[in-house]
Amino acid sequence: LCYNIEKRMETKMKKIFEDIYIGSDILAILNEFFKDFDKVLIFSNDTVGNLYFEKVKNILKHKDKIFYFSIKDGEEYKTIETILPVYDFMIDNEFSRKSVVVSLGGGVVCDMGGYIASTYMRGIEFIQVPTSLLAQVDASVGGKVAINHIKCKNMIGTFKQPYKVIIDIEFLKTLETKEFKSGMGELLKHSFLTKNKDYLSYIEENIENIKKYRNDVLEKIVEESIKVKKYFVDIDPYEKKERAFLNLGHTYAHALESFFDYKVYTHGEAVSKGIIFDLELAFLRNKISKNFLSRAKEIFEKFDIDTDLVYLPIDKFVDLMKKDKKNSFGKIYTILIDEEKNLSKTEIAYEEIKEILNKYKENFLKASIDIGTNSCRLFVAITKNEKEKIVLKKEIVKDLEIVKLGEDVNKNKFLKEEAIDRTLKCLKKYRKIIDDYYIEDSNIICFATSATRDSSNRKYFIKRALEEANIKIQCISGEQEAYINFKGVVSSFSKEEIKNKKILVFDIGGGSTEFTLGSFEGIEKVKSLNIGSVRITEKFFLSNGEYDYSLSNIEKAKNWIFDNLENLNYMKNENFFLIGVAGTTTSQISVREKMKIYDSKKIHLADLTYQEINDNLTLFMDKVIKNEDIIGLDSKRKDVIIGGTIILKSILEYFEKNNLIVSENDNLVGAILGGLNDRNYR
Repeated sequence: LCYNIEKRMETKMKKIFEDIYIGSDILAILNEFFKDFDKVLIFSNDTVGNLYFEKVKNILKHKDKIFYFSIKDGEEYKTIETILPVYDFMIDNEFSRKSVVVSLGGGVVCDMGGYIASTYMRGIEFIQVPTSLLAQVDASVGGKVAINHIKCKNMIGTFKQPYKVIIDIEFLKTLETKEFKSGMGELLKHSFLTKNKDYLSYIEENIENIKKYRNDVLEKIVEESIKVKKYFVDIDPYEKKERAFLNLGHTYAHALESFFDYKVYTHGEAVSKGIIFDLELAFLRNKISKNFLSRAKEIFEKFDIDTDLVYLPIDKFVDLMKKDKKNSFGKIYTILIDEEKNLSKTEIAYEEIKEILNKYKENFLKASIDIGTNSCRLFVAITKNEKEKIVLKKEIVKDLEIVKLGEDVNKNKFLKEEAIDRTLKCLKKYRKIIDDYYIEDSNIICFATSATRDSSNRKYFIKRALEEANIKIQCISGEQEAYINFKGVVSSFSKEEIKNKKILVFDIGGGSTEFTLGSFEGIEKVKSLNIGSVRITEKFFLSNGEYDYSLSNIEKAKNWIFDNLENLNYMKNENFFLIGVAGTTTSQISVREKMKIYDSKKIHLADLTYQEINDNLTLFMDKVIKNEDIIGLDSKRKDVIIGGTIILKSILEYFEKNNLIVSENDNLVGAILGGLNDRNYR
């Protein structure tokens, strides 16, 4: 059996350096390395652990001396606070200087596992088993191990070479597209660091094979990338001179990551932009041609990697760049490259940074706030002004708070003082988030919908919002709301996806529901109806503080809905896809999927059937009436979810549809894209 395993490994594995192995399905080789150690710690994060711990347990021998430890997944956990419990675990289980740490994971795990090994008992051996492309070509090779300080990335660390590196290409096939592209960003960086033109040519010739995860091609590009990095590591292991060239793109990248608290861009995404920043510097100094710069951008674009720099406040960004480890004596250093790929470490001046960033002024942050009847929501995104059209590039922040601004507006026609106070508290919080991102007032859009426009004291509320939260509110009509909803939804599709197809977008709000019929070419019909989840609840199911969902009340509510829907009779004969947005609709998916943590990716463009809505309504009627929690439903929505679901179900019945598409992109996105400034919204 051992002989057969060894022969199979020979055909699947290649030893590219004394300590680095590459291949497919080669994890069994770990058994050979564990013989010399008394204890083994398999260190990982929850995500990778859930995917691979069982597989690893089945492959590994010596089970009595193998221990497992996983941390939470994310760059924000790359801290000393996360590592201290690992030391406790190792001490409690009597790990010694003859023990070994195996880092099974991406770049964060490889960095942390190496740091743990290099500091436990003043240093024990560690093995890198990188599971992401980024880690395979970067973090696992070279011996840099570190954790983050709250003020700077990788500020606390050491140099320690791994005992072995096992690169198994099969791991790449379970990566999210975003993570694979992140790795490609770092891998493409290496193509700029070598004068071997064949490497870049091979990548360009195999773009489709790379995207299809073809084993032999992936092994080839990972191997070549490692060779480039290993060259610089071997001639300068402690980064005194040439190894610094591996930091191409990193001065800008680390500042960008830090600005967004390591939560928005992956390391590879940031490095890709950073490479273009350094190439812009080279172009500014006449070291490279415009064609060289353009071709570099095209290479990244072929892998759908966005290289546009983000225009951020210059002074703030320069301060972040100053915190990079490569700097000294208050100067900022980055890597300069010329047309022949000669490299040098160079100081960059404030005016140069300013000139480069000013070239990307069309890539900026915008924020939109939706003040609804039941909730208040914030959306912050990076946008690009492209040929007088605003394009959404990247989501930064999404937040929602149930403020119940429209409480009793249906009955009293004014906003309660306590409801205004709740909403202002939320707006102050949103203003702080916006200010933390240094977003200019001209790029903040705040709009209020039915509750505010139906109230007699709306001017009082709007004035207080400006004075106390420094938020300027625009009270919009139902037709305007319908328009920006439609604009947001359409942005989810390419022209080819909905070409020659009509869609009917509806938004069940607290006080009203907006309907917009149109296509990619534009809007045909718009209608706002005064039916909403809060309005229907207060009108039919709430009396003297008590809820009554009797069959007779439900029947009255449905009749009222259908009477209102008759205003859409002229749309019934149209052939369209039905698309729903906002809380009532998205909650159907989160409840169906039993989401303990709300996941926009699983909700956006999900299909929802009439039967699933009906099943949810039965569940709501049972659990909500008993005041029991429902997995996937925000507890603050419980008091209006039954009414909202009855409206949703009635809409499908009225239009004789068996299903609809759920969109996360709604009026918040539409407002960001400039919908409220569009004179053609009617």
